[in-house]
Amino acid sequence: MANAREVARKAAAASLRQLTADHRVAGRLRGHEPTLATAVRETIEEALGHPSDADGGALHEFCRRRKWTLDEFDALGHHLLTAVLAQRVGVEALVRVGAALTRVRRRLAGPAALTAPARPDRRSRNSASRRYAPPAHLPLAPSWQCSGCAAAWPCPTKQSQLLVEFGGTTAGLAVYLGACLVAATKDLPALPPAQARARFLGWLPRRRF
Repeated sequence: MANAREVARKAAAASLRQLTADHRVAGRLRGHEPTLATAVRETIEEALGHPSDADGGALHEFCRRRKWTLDEFDALGHHLLTAVLAQRVGVEALVRVGAALTRVRRRLAGPAALTAPARPDRRSRNSASRRYAPPAHLPLAPSWQCSGCAAAWPCPTKQSQLLVEFGGTTAGLAVYLGACLVAATKDLPALPPAQARARFLGWLPRRRF
């Protein structure tokens, strides 16, 4: 991608701004913002420019050295993907960045996984905040399975996430899913067109939330 460096610069800056306001990780950033910004920028540039070699090494090293939990990494991933999405880079670029983040997360979740202790959740299980889990549910091309649960993407969890991220059934969400549909049909030529449309678009509510 010709403008990978500029996209990476803008997305890294935007995601850092959101992270500093996120109570889940704000306290862990003090004094480390420049280092994290560099790691995020390098990860995005790798994913967009050299997707086959993108392992997010700098980002993994940052999180490993500071003993970030998987919950904290998921918060970072949410803000990073949201920032990349805002750059209107297209579905292929989003998949590349998502795949790089998935590789980093898998390395962090190795034998010595840093998992935060579970906390009782007193909120209703039907609340939007409960349904909106951390964004580990990413599409893995060319199988188009979910990276978080191995279900056909978009899985039910990702459907809830997308409705929150796009503010309901908006034109932007329809365009995004349409682009995913086109990419998936190229990767999965045996998938019947009617089934593909139902999978990517058929779950959308008919009215905006």
